[in-house]
Amino acid sequence: MGRHFATFEEAWSFFLAREEPLEEFFEQLPDHDSYVLCWLLEFDGSLVERIRAAQRSFAGLEWVTPQPAHFLHTSIAAVAVSPQPPSSEAIASAAERARHAWSGVQRFEVQYRGVNCFHDAVVVEVAGEGPKTLVSRLVDAGAVATVDPELFLPHVTIGAFNRRGNASALRHPLIQVRELDVGTQQVLEATLCIVPASRRTILTPWTVVARVRFE
Repeated sequence: MGRHFATFEEAWSFFLAREEPLEEFFEQLPDHDSYVLCWLLEFDGSLVERIRAAQRSFAGLEWVTPQPAHFLHTSIAAVAVSPQPPSSEAIASAAERARHAWSGVQRFEVQYRGVNCFHDAVVVEVAGEGPKTLVSRLVDAGAVATVDPELFLPHVTIGAFNRRGNASALRHPLIQVRELDVGTQQVLEATLCIVPASRRTILTPWTVVARVRFE
């Protein structure tokens, strides 16, 4: 995986100048069964058609796999990764620690605007301080250990690269939709999910095992 980006602007500038091939998303996943216990914000279904408008821009590139509607989300943090589904004890512990970390958090609004490109996926940027607040509170509480709040760029993945691709082929399509305004969403809760995460299962529906509602 290429270097981390500190801002969306840095990611976009790197993409515009990129000469090396884009990276395959799926090859980073294991062949064997794998499950991620993670916190995420589910995407407002009423905005899916606007995501489809962005996905149509790269529909002619067979090496970009568009994300299905049921898999659109903003990832907050992974709690655990294992070859078996997490135990009920692990789920209960993760839920309790998050409820403590997010005590007093108010419901918030996010804006989905701006199409961008990371090393291995096309994304829509998520604006608003809410997601970063959730991440920072989890880290401060020791509830997750794999997230650097300084490098956390909240986003919705809309297309993952199923093999290495030429950035120049994707540049013109994404420039055309760069300023796309997908809309806004009121975020009332975060969901703790078990996500099948092998190469063959990653885009199958996840299982919601807990929720934390905001005030």
